[in-house]
Amino acid sequence: MENVSFEALVELVTKEVLKSVSTGEKSSFTPDGKPLALLIGKEADLPAFAQDKYSFRTIDTYNGDISLYECVFVCELTCAELADCALGRDCTAVPCAVTKALLGGKKVYLLEAALPHRKHKETANRAFYSMFEGYVNSLRSFGVELIRQQWYGKNLNKDAIADNSVDKVITEKLAINLCEKAQGDIVRLKKGTVITPSAKDIFNHSNVKVEFVD
Repeated sequence: MENVSFEALVELVTKEVLKSVSTGEKSSFTPDGKPLALLIGKEADLPAFAQDKYSFRTIDTYNGDISLYECVFVCELTCAELADCALGRDCTAVPCAVTKALLGGKKVYLLEAALPHRKHKETANRAFYSMFEGYVNSLRSFGVELIRQQWYGKNLNKDAIADNSVDKVITEKLAINLCEKAQGDIVRLKKGTVITPSAKDIFNHSNVKVEFVD
């Protein structure tokens, strides 16, 4: 938090502690003022928008309590963990966190680079590969957002909507906002901007055309 006095910080922390004591509610407050997110994998693999918005704790610190976290970012998975997550088998820390996040209404972001089977797309047995793709599709049907690339351009064309002037992944919520602001039924985005499948559905159902600009 910028330009916050020591006294103000102490007061904020005190309020959070008192809130936790009086209500029994776990607080996701962090000293930098950012919401807390759970990270599965390496922080260096996170997209820029996530690093800017959240403070992270890694899966090795996870004790089974998902209530502390606003969302979960999955940057690394084994094939077994992918299957367990899709089937709701909370036998180890990773599928446990994902399962509890989905049951608790927490957002889960899955980076495409985290999917181990896709590294073998050209050589894998097609039926075997399709089984793992089925797990991915199951997770997406549960509301998991698949992020198809990690880094995004910062500067948009001057005609682009101002909300997208910083690093963004276009999620369903943001797509709704963009459709409401669209002029002439057109949304202009920087080339390379990521649009999640659910966001694409919003654009299609709203009859809004997406144009990518340099």
